Amino acid sequence: MTHAARIAHLRESIGRRALAAAGVTNAHITSVERIGTIFIVATEDPADRWAPYAVETFRIPTPDDTDRNYEPGEAPKIWCPLAGWVGDSLDEMPGMVDKATAYARENA
Repeated sequence: MTHAARIAHLRESIGRRALAAAGVTNAHITSVERIGTIFIVATEDPADRWAPYAVETFRIPTPDDTDRNYEPGEAPKIWCPLAGWVGDSLDEMPGMVDKATAYARENA
């Protein structure tokens, strides 16, 4: 496996974990990009008849993220969903990715 392929596989794995934290488990990841401390994850879910295309942004977990069920310093790191866009057409995907990229650049 090439270095680029390993990086792509790692990004998809990270994207899958971030989506799972937001309750998204069945969508196909079409792309994952990192800008600063924000991951942008684009997905397609043909089973979603109203909005099969989505782009989500997530802040990378930091030690400050805690679950109130744990004592400080003992909580697991969590993914923080920030903003997302949905559409019903593949033609909308580039615009949604552009919006997510602009959002990430402003907030990373």
